[in-house]
Amino acid sequence: MSEEIKMNIEKADYGTIVKFGTLKDLCEKIRLKNDDVSDIVNWVDDSGMSLLERSLVSRNFEISKYLLNNNAKVNIVSKDGNNEFHFLASNINCSGAVEIGKLLLSKGTSVMQKDAKYGNTAFFSLCMEVFKERSESTMKFVEECFEKVTDVDEKNNNGYSIRKLIMERGSDELKKRLEEKYA
Repeated sequence: MSEEIKMNIEKADYGTIVKFGTLKDLCEKIRLKNDDVSDIVNWVDDSGMSLLERSLVSRNFEISKYLLNNNAKVNIVSKDGNNEFHFLASNINCSGAVEIGKLLLSKGTSVMQKDAKYGNTAFFSLCMEVFKERSESTMKFVEECFEKVTDVDEKNNNGYSIRKLIMERGSDELKKRLEEKYA
């Protein structure tokens, strides 16, 4: 590692490393500061975003997996009301995103957390992105997430509900699950 890169890693905070760096850079930062991953895994910035959430926004899924495997807390809610699934949603069609989504789901990340700006649940946000560019893996993931949905009729700030979104844009399988669960 060049001295210049090492100096940049030393100067940068953990959030910057997660946003712009690699897992190797993060591990080097931890080593340089004589920290342990357990010391930083639940770091949160002034906006209420965790390192995990920053890694999701940045599509840095190798770091996301590392943090989750080191017991990063989930259901951290930013000042904007977003949780991990809100941050993952815009990148759900990127390579590795569904794998991280499944890890988040297995750790109990809420699909019903509502963002402050639109009143969209995390599930609604995921669906909006998945329905734009459908793939077999993202559709199966949304179907898995649907099992954790507790209210399909609560409306967001624009008057849309999960039920309406699925009935207008969802797959036949999602419509079937909706009808079976909420007949």
